[in-house]
Amino acid sequence: MLYQNIKRLFALERILISILFSILSLSLFTSSTAVAEPITVFIDEAKIVELSRPIAQVIIGNPAIADVTIQSKKILVFTGKSSGHTNIILLDEDNQEILNKKVHVTTSRETGLVMVYRGSTRNSYHCGTVCNGTVNLGDNSKFTANVLSATDARLKSASKAAKGN
Repeated sequence: MLYQNIKRLFALERILISILFSILSLSLFTSSTAVAEPITVFIDEAKIVELSRPIAQVIIGNPAIADVTIQSKKILVFTGKSSGHTNIILLDEDNQEILNKKVHVTTSRETGLVMVYRGSTRNSYHCGTVCNGTVNLGDNSKFTANVLSATDARLKSASKAAKGN
């Protein structure tokens, strides 16, 4: 009887150790995958990222894809500039790497983006109640110039109105 109880205890001990190792390996796996997830930013939108420790220097792999502004030593603001992938490296005051992470910039999650193809050219529109031209990489250069010109004129008019002129 005593021998059977000892045998059961050893079997139970092996099961508990097995469960403990499973839990530990699962927690290590989930923490490593969380680190591997990229920072996702949408084109023409900003995203605030809070850091756990202060940074001294920011290096962005391709500033044409994403831009980063330091708000404080622990707060960064990412701005998506064009679709694609790049990376960000953060250094502390001793030039030690704090973070080296992928940055993924993609089109907005909003619906309403309509792309009109005419042969090999493309024009992009953001459609709600009405459709307005919008600029996306790969659009027809003449269309893009017209949209940017109209946008610039609208901004100048708004700025003038804000100044009371």
